[in-house]
Amino acid sequence: MTEEIPMPHIETQILCQQCTAVLPVEQGALIAICEFCGASNAIDKSEVVLHFAARETVRENDAESALRRWMGGNDTVKNLDRKASIDGSEFQMWPMWQIRATIKGQEKVFLKPAAAISVLDVTQLSIPASDLEPFDYETSAEAINPTVPLNAVKKWLAEDQQVAASGITETSLVHLPVYIFRYSFSGRTFTAVVDAATGKVFADIFPSKLEVPYQTIGGIGCVLYFLAALVPAFGFLMGGITGLGGALIVYMIVGAIMSVPIFIIAAMISAKI
Repeated sequence: MTEEIPMPHIETQILCQQCTAVLPVEQGALIAICEFCGASNAIDKSEVVLHFAARETVRENDAESALRRWMGGNDTVKNLDRKASIDGSEFQMWPMWQIRATIKGQEKVFLKPAAAISVLDVTQLSIPASDLEPFDYETSAEAINPTVPLNAVKKWLAEDQQVAASGITETSLVHLPVYIFRYSFSGRTFTAVVDAATGKVFADIFPSKLEVPYQTIGGIGCVLYFLAALVPAFGFLMGGITGLGGALIVYMIVGAIMSVPIFIIAAMISAKI
């Protein structure tokens, strides 16, 4: 059973040392100016968990357009953007753990999912600090509660990245606005995630171009050109320098002739896949 972390337990407020008002803390900032008394406060964020949300700048129609453009790209099967049927979308605020740590004098940022997700490619996300704003608990209906314990992430950092607890300078829970699309193609259902902050599309399993036909034509071409390359060698063995000259001419003619059907076959495969 996964451990669910209630949302209220994530919120951590940092108070002004002079008037005890709640400080507006920005990600990466070391100083916070109190909006009430104007005092400058040095912030130690190593022991608190901040909570942010990325701004939603991509609407649903634009997200679907981004998905269609991705479907028409080079990685997917030909004409997927026209043949696939989009079955629907769901807007969510997806939780990610973002941890800043100092390693050998350099700051690194680690981003890990805070809840289970089928599209693992989202771990490649990067979140500019300028795109973040304090999380609004009054409009959190679409927010997904974190189910991956923070301690598990810190353990992963210690074991796999050699990040000691003392090296962690800031821990944040960041909710990312995403559209989760489900689409059908050839009797199968697939899932893709569109980042509602950047419009980037993420998908692990999708109808991709078949590599076998390309590998086959490539293998056949290699074998044919290898055999053709033996012609100069036989020409040299049979007639010396004179035989080599004639064999090289034969090799160039044969190579040019072979390139035509190989190119035609490759073009036909590219048009169909």
